[in-house]
Amino acid sequence: MDELVRWLGEQLDVDAARSTAAAEELGADWYYDDGFVLARREDDMVATGSQDFLERERGEHVATHDPARVLREIDAKRQILEIHHVIGGWEDEDGQDIGLGCNECGYSAEYSDRGGWCDTVRLLALPYADRPGFREKWRP
Repeated sequence: MDELVRWLGEQLDVDAARSTAAAEELGADWYYDDGFVLARREDDMVATGSQDFLERERGEHVATHDPARVLREIDAKRQILEIHHVIGGWEDEDGQDIGLGCNECGYSAEYSDRGGWCDTVRLLALPYADRPGFREKWRP
């Protein structure tokens, strides 16, 4: 397996583990209500701000990125990775092997020079650029 996809899979695993842990006690669906982020299952408080309440914009942001949503996003990213996998066997008009390409996006010399990974896969990795192990050569 290519190191980009292996590394990205590890990041998704970390996010999934964190989201699952956050959801275990209170539930995965959160909402904002009058200064607080609450877990829908128990109506227990998940987050408050520095003055014991959250301003609407901040609270809605936290609630919008609840564990349920994060897990759905992780699932979608994994499905995109399955569709955009590297394949070989690309040939020129003379039947000569010209390198690797993306199963979904096709062949390009640029993809082949980058191990076959298309911009779609590289863009999926970009939000994790601040994490250890990210390589600048993976940027789109």
